[in-house]
Amino acid sequence: MKIDEAIKGYILDCKVRGRSHRTIEWYEQKLRYFARWLNEEEEVRQLGGVSIAHLRSFVLHLQSVPLARSSADGDEHISPLTVKGYVQVIKGFFSWCHNEELIDKNPAQRLQLPSVPDYMIPTFTPEHIRAMLDACDLSTWLGYRDYTIILVLLETGIRVSELCGLRLQDVHDDYIRVFGKGRKEREVGISPDVSKHLWKYIHKYRRIPAADATELVFLNRHGHPLTRSGVEQFLVELKDKAGIEGVRVSAHTFRHTFARMYLEQGGEIYKLSRLMGHSSVEVTEEYLKDFRVRSARQEHDKFSPVASIGLLGKRRKSKQDDKDKGTS
Repeated sequence: MKIDEAIKGYILDCKVRGRSHRTIEWYEQKLRYFARWLNEEEEVRQLGGVSIAHLRSFVLHLQSVPLARSSADGDEHISPLTVKGYVQVIKGFFSWCHNEELIDKNPAQRLQLPSVPDYMIPTFTPEHIRAMLDACDLSTWLGYRDYTIILVLLETGIRVSELCGLRLQDVHDDYIRVFGKGRKEREVGISPDVSKHLWKYIHKYRRIPAADATELVFLNRHGHPLTRSGVEQFLVELKDKAGIEGVRVSAHTFRHTFARMYLEQGGEIYKLSRLMGHSSVEVTEEYLKDFRVRSARQEHDKFSPVASIGLLGKRRKSKQDDKDKGTS
């Protein structure tokens, strides 16, 4: 069987299993690129002709691809996280091919996931959040919509796809119902203050919806469904208006900020995992790097080696003593 035909079958199965549109798009883009590389560089077109050597060569190729092909110096390459994403998709694809008996052996079984640096995503400070809220013009429907979106993202930590898919019937006085990955349903609480702003947006500022958006809470300026790219564009513009530097303004950063603040206020990690719609606590722990770093930094004053033995205090005292002696 040709590799292209196997990819079509895999994508079709992903749709049957209810994978999200974005996930399927992500899988297909990576697999098509992989298939083109096999054809052009290795002259391999048949599924059964792929070996572990081909897969390892492809990983080496990815690790050497410039970040931007038009880059003058060509020193920067695509990130290790992107390379790891390709490997995960390829391993999933060949595992499916083997389970479907399209191949006798799985060539990706011994393909190891590449290691990646231990990244830490910076989160928002209270000053960042206030600046973003202050940048919204509450006298306009669009400004009030943006203001409400900021509050909902910070309050709930929901994904951008969940925000865009939020329906009117999913909004309740003290919680919202969202549908996460795999169409898994969960409920996330909201405070009275956020609930009030959400109610006011829906009943006073929400535009008259187009036919394709009658049930959706958040709409674009034309009354159509607000999309992921629409949210991203609004947040890019918000960053400039608020003058925020040193942190990425994105729905994902709001998600990390929600997780950090939940734990800082004494929240329990297992409950946090359920609120965020994670498949396991291990996934949630990836969100806690900034929380741990902040906690360690804040605790440092209590356990500072220099402060514990009063080195600087004694030094200042001795200088003052010398000065007093000199004037006596």
